[in-house]
Amino acid sequence: MKSLEIRKKFFDYFVKHGHEKVASSGLIPAQDPTLLFANAGMNQFKDLFLGNEKRNYTTATTIQKCVRAGGKHNDLDNVGFTKRHLTYFEMMGNFSFGNYFKKEAIPFAWNCLIQEYGLNPQDLYVSVFQEDQEAYDIWKNDVGVAQDHIMRFDERDNFWQMGDTGPCGPCTEIYIDQRTDRSKPPVYEDFDKGRLLEIWNLVFMQYNRQENGELKPLKQTGVDTGMGLERLAGVLQGKDSVFETDLFTPLIAEIERLTGLNYAQQEPNLKAAFHVLCDHIRSSSLIIADGGSPSNEGRGYVLRKIIRRAALFAQKLTDKNIFPELAKKFISELSGVYPELKTNETIIVSLLTNEIEQFAANLIKGQNILETFFKESAQTKIITGEQAFKLYDTYGFPLEVTILVSEEHSFTVDSQGFEEHMNKQRELSGKKMKTAENTFILDETLETEFVGYTHTDITAPIIGFIVNNIEVSNVRDGSDCMIICTKTPFFAATGGQVDDSGWITVNKERMPVNGLTKLNNGKAIGIHVKAQSDMKVGQEAQQQVVMDIRRMTANNHTATHLLQAALIELLGKQVKQSGSVVDPDYLRFDFTYHQNLSPEEIKIVEDRVNDIIRENISVNVFETSYKKAVEENVIAIFGEKYNPECVRVVDVPGFSAELCGGTHVPSTGVIGAFKITEVGALSAGNRRIFAVTGPRAVELMQRNFTAIKTLSQKFKVKPMEVVDAVNRQEELLHAAQLEIRHLKKDLLKAQIPLWETAIEDINEIPFLYLHLNNYDGGELKDIIDALQERVPGFYVAISNTGDTSAFYASLAPKHQKRMDFNAFKKWMQDSAGLRGGGKPGTLQGGGPRIDKNLSDAIKAGMLK
Repeated sequence: MKSLEIRKKFFDYFVKHGHEKVASSGLIPAQDPTLLFANAGMNQFKDLFLGNEKRNYTTATTIQKCVRAGGKHNDLDNVGFTKRHLTYFEMMGNFSFGNYFKKEAIPFAWNCLIQEYGLNPQDLYVSVFQEDQEAYDIWKNDVGVAQDHIMRFDERDNFWQMGDTGPCGPCTEIYIDQRTDRSKPPVYEDFDKGRLLEIWNLVFMQYNRQENGELKPLKQTGVDTGMGLERLAGVLQGKDSVFETDLFTPLIAEIERLTGLNYAQQEPNLKAAFHVLCDHIRSSSLIIADGGSPSNEGRGYVLRKIIRRAALFAQKLTDKNIFPELAKKFISELSGVYPELKTNETIIVSLLTNEIEQFAANLIKGQNILETFFKESAQTKIITGEQAFKLYDTYGFPLEVTILVSEEHSFTVDSQGFEEHMNKQRELSGKKMKTAENTFILDETLETEFVGYTHTDITAPIIGFIVNNIEVSNVRDGSDCMIICTKTPFFAATGGQVDDSGWITVNKERMPVNGLTKLNNGKAIGIHVKAQSDMKVGQEAQQQVVMDIRRMTANNHTATHLLQAALIELLGKQVKQSGSVVDPDYLRFDFTYHQNLSPEEIKIVEDRVNDIIRENISVNVFETSYKKAVEENVIAIFGEKYNPECVRVVDVPGFSAELCGGTHVPSTGVIGAFKITEVGALSAGNRRIFAVTGPRAVELMQRNFTAIKTLSQKFKVKPMEVVDAVNRQEELLHAAQLEIRHLKKDLLKAQIPLWETAIEDINEIPFLYLHLNNYDGGELKDIIDALQERVPGFYVAISNTGDTSAFYASLAPKHQKRMDFNAFKKWMQDSAGLRGGGKPGTLQGGGPRIDKNLSDAIKAGMLK
């Protein structure tokens, strides 16, 4: 049975039994910091299991894109060397949210396997959690599975949870017997070693695991099942390895074409390279299609590790960069199932090409360094954490790549030591790992109605306060607290838009709003203030939004939508928002695109946005279902989580339509003007644009006009000729600097003989110390090199310029055994405050201005 038919039968079966067919969520989890990537079918339904969200269905079926290559669920190191480990796989599942439970879920799975896929019941075994008698009885009495085909396992095998916290519960699993000898009943090791292959896992969601490990019963029970498409395809197609199924054979054939190698004729280690490339092209392509890009942090770093691991294995097969070409084949094979692959083909191929070329440049250098480390550590057979970190920090070697190469040489790597160096770097760079947000202890029923779309000055009763993260019923004068009201006009930061500014008045005391915090999963809004009087629950609070700031924020938010639409219009649908800031003073828009924008492209985008502004198109805001919005090509922003039942659409008819909860202008003309101020690269595959609108755009124009007018008067040219005039001045300045440099060189040539006469022998080493002014490091090096050519020795030159000093020192090779140059370097740093580096026998650098003559001190050091 082909994989496409397997997909179809699965969906048809569960839709026939009343399940809502739900599309796979993206691989980048929406607003879930606990996950690097979607790694299970239930990820997108987490809030349904927790009771934090309601939808118009209580049963669902989906085939979810999953990646397990980082964090707790990490299969990366095993991929290629086993028959089934993958970084990317598809999880087929059916779900119940407070609808059916064990009695219905178990027969659903059994009948699907027997009736739809034609498996032999005699080949199937099941396991249950040892304390779950109910599941055992259903299998035995309702389904009719023989008692000797039902196993009881402990929580290591039959208790499932998504992460360290969150929904969890006992599970029951279905296995297919793949033993060649079935004369004896299976034992635990047969299940553990895969001789009986797990094909379906049914999790019965009953609990929510807390950070302290406590299991709290869920408000409603649920069912979460998962069956790997690749694994089921292997069973139904009679293949021992997933890499032999029709999900992978087209990719293996493409690798054969690209390398000229026959897969079947290769040794196991080279077959492993085929497997790695097949798997890694799937995961990396789909991560990029869903908005990811390589970086040195978080998900981007995991993607980088996957790509670079693939590059390393590709070297075993060919010298060519075949990974991007393989991506094209994968896209053509699976874009019918996931159209986002075709939409983003250009950026996928470009990012893969750039990332591998960038890595290839460092790979040879890094491998040479690693070979040196192998020689240095020949006795211990251990690559130290410091060595592994140097490979990562200098040559971009992910730890996994270093481990892989080291294992091939029978070396191990000190992974713990590597992590210690990583943590030190994070602390030094300020990039400490993100910690969980504050946990507020408050009544879960507290809710605030946001009325800020239509009202900006309201009075509403206070229903709670938070002091030191704890809900209280009253606060004292002078307390730092949060006020919670039944209603508020204040917009709390969401989707890139910053908090509103405003005032809140209680007991006739007016207090500035110092910030806003969403509470109770966004159902309530806390208003940060410093109390100006005693306050208690039940009192009225007048809340006023600062309208000038709100209006400028709305200008920038709508302009951000127009900017994205203009970029998509010009560059294509591969443009996706990857981040934004909507501030009253400016907007920042981050988006996926594989190359820099040219000045002409920037102007086209800017002009297009201003055209839409001048058309003064009315902005329509309305609510609809998520499904209808997507069907009408409304843009859903990458990384955002939406309520399937009700989403808010901000529509500029004929040009832009986005899902958005922010504040916007009533018509585009209100924005006034739009000006891009900066365009740059955020990382590989990500670009960033800054822009201003309205009053800030006018202010920028006025400042620029004044500056240009001043320059035109100074240069006595027309405003349009200012740039040419500045360029001419720059050319004249450059010519003058060259002339000065040539004159300096001539002067130096004339002075070298004079300086040569001042050389003295110190401890049988020719020595000269020069203290100069207004020479740079390169000129000091020229002086010292000229002296070394004439009389090889030890020479030090220092030059003061303003508040700083530059220096250059050189010790001729013939004298290096007579003097401890490293001691001199340390002395320069500790005593003179001058730091530098260089090749053996040379030192170049600088530091604070040195006015005293260091000659006697240096000579004294030479005599030690």
